Amino acid sequence: MFSRRGRRAGFTAAEVLTVTAILTGLGGGAFVNVTSQAHKTTCQQHLRQIGMAIQMRTMTGEPLPRAWFYPPDPPHPNREKYHLAKVMAGEVPPQMFICPAAPQAIRQRGICYVYNDKLGGKTIDEIPNPAATWLMMDINVVSPNVPPAHNGGCNVLFLDGHVKWYPASQLPRFKLPEQDEE
Repeated sequence: MFSRRGRRAGFTAAEVLTVTAILTGLGGGAFVNVTSQAHKTTCQQHLRQIGMAIQMRTMTGEPLPRAWFYPPDPPHPNREKYHLAKVMAGEVPPQMFICPAAPQAIRQRGICYVYNDKLGGKTIDEIPNPAATWLMMDINVVSPNVPPAHNGGCNVLFLDGHVKWYPASQLPRFKLPEQDEE
């Protein structure tokens, strides 16, 4: 576009870059917060999907899946049958077991959540308070050396299917259990 005086109306590339740099500097933290919130929400949706699939499975009278608290490292062929993502294959897409906020090393293992293996093999009717019994949560609860996945906290899936975010200060810390060779 040209103005009446024959000059081009608009902005030069330098002006656009300068404004972009200023806005990025001012809003960089806001962008990080928006991204963190998006990851937290995606993670919650993944946990809800997994919870619904497990509930559907148990509605037919099947017990809760037998799976490891967290799959052992290195993977072992006899242990693959206890990897929750493998146990639920066909019912839950594999990407649902991946939290977008988890470190790459954890995402590569194919599951970013710990599972309450004490519930494996039980029916929901055997558990006294499903709304207060955790089923899965972010892997970050196993080590104080790993920062909380979402805005200073972690997502928790309860047996009744609801998901709630808790600040790190309210989360229990779990040790990875010793897993015997099968």
